[in-house]
Amino acid sequence: MKQFKHDFVTLPKMQRITEESGSRYYLTPAGNRYQSVTTLTGNWNKKAILEWRQRVGEEKANEISSKAATRGTKLHKTVEDYLLNNMTERYSFGANPLTKSLFYRLKPVVDRLDNIKLVEGTMFSDSLELAGTTDCIAEYNGKLAVIDFKTSTRAKKKQDIKNYFMQGGAYGRMYEELYGQTPELVVIMMVVESLNYPVTYIEPYKPCYEMLVEFKNSLDKPTLV
Repeated sequence: MKQFKHDFVTLPKMQRITEESGSRYYLTPAGNRYQSVTTLTGNWNKKAILEWRQRVGEEKANEISSKAATRGTKLHKTVEDYLLNNMTERYSFGANPLTKSLFYRLKPVVDRLDNIKLVEGTMFSDSLELAGTTDCIAEYNGKLAVIDFKTSTRAKKKQDIKNYFMQGGAYGRMYEELYGQTPELVVIMMVVESLNYPVTYIEPYKPCYEMLVEFKNSLDKPTLV
């Protein structure tokens, strides 16, 4: 197992609030109430998700969504342990062979990370009035990057995951505002159940940030009646 170098930043203390609707907000140290990035970007493919739920039926959709959420949570916890150097050769995956399989498929690209700045870190941006919890900020092949770990049942094309890149752009802006360093990249590391290899999508940070701002502004515009 790789032993990662750590250069951790001090994260702001924040409170997360989840409403009955599922929307999330954060209270910043200054008392500002900022919307969650994932709640905002969830509007990008909201129509497609609603159409999918109608097509497969609510019961089946809930079953699939629950399975996907559990799969993602377990893999995230494993990757988090690995990045924090809490993983040994005899690391226990519990009674979950899928998590173990997904982790070892993803591991070769995770090993390209080093000089870890934060893992599962909550940040905010006053300029965007957004907050959220990012998977990782670290150096990817020597370049400062926002890292997002994803699981999927099927392979996804880059044009299908614009919301992931917008999230990365938001987290990059938060890091830039709080710590004075500008990330160079947004890296999406995806492991797909049906593939024996990971899928990695990489974009420069600034276009991802600009796409997020454009999308946010489009939602902020009043609807003409």
